[in-house]
Amino acid sequence: MMLDLVASGLVLVLAAPYLWHALRLPGWAHWRTAVYLASCALLWWCLAGTPALLRLTVGSWGVVGVALTDVLVGFGLVVAAPIRLWEEARGRRVAWIRNPLFQILGFPLVSATLNGVLIVVAFNSSWFARSRSDDSSWLALIGACLLGGFLANLQLLSPDLVPGWMTPGPRMALSLVDGLLDELPGIVVMITVNQVWGGILWAAAQPVVVPMITLIIVDWIRHDGNVAREIDSALDSIEAAGGSTSTPWWITEPSGDESGSGEP
Repeated sequence: MMLDLVASGLVLVLAAPYLWHALRLPGWAHWRTAVYLASCALLWWCLAGTPALLRLTVGSWGVVGVALTDVLVGFGLVVAAPIRLWEEARGRRVAWIRNPLFQILGFPLVSATLNGVLIVVAFNSSWFARSRSDDSSWLALIGACLLGGFLANLQLLSPDLVPGWMTPGPRMALSLVDGLLDELPGIVVMITVNQVWGGILWAAAQPVVVPMITLIIVDWIRHDGNVAREIDSALDSIEAAGGSTSTPWWITEPSGDESGSGEP
């Protein structure tokens, strides 16, 4: 009963503000809202559904709950762009999200490493074992996995939250390294704790690889289109001002009062 109430309360706190702003903001993509609500539903299921109910008798179900929360729920919430929705609804940026500490913690290699360490520590300590019989430990573990998974995906899939140098190209390279880091916790757990549990963690990391790369490629195409439009606009401005867009920059055209005779 406790898990049902806490899970329902958490999902309500996460879903209600998002749904309120998404319905009121003109042009907000409906598919993002659907992904967000589906992620919230999956979070409720992991917290209070089958993984929670069977975690004591069948440990693998507990691992499923941890893995899905860390990977799929975190990925889905980021794809739904709640921070962008929040900023567009309020009409200004959220400053603390872009402060240096948050930027460092959210940097893909840092956040992926911290998330992996969280999973390894949970299974190599008494945390997961205790969470199988203790609701408070279970809630704390799922909550930590939710935060870790969210941060691990945030900057990779949020071009408006990253420094200017992190264009789609670097983000693509970081996503490939991030994918390798996401597989390490499962491998470590396979070796140190339980092969089946580690296999579940490893398998859960696979489904998000292709969607993540696809989203970055789409953003890359959009980014190149924006750059091309900016260049075209700059060239149009030069032509409108009477300048030439065909003369190389290193050639200086002579002014009208100059002549070949050398006379002043």
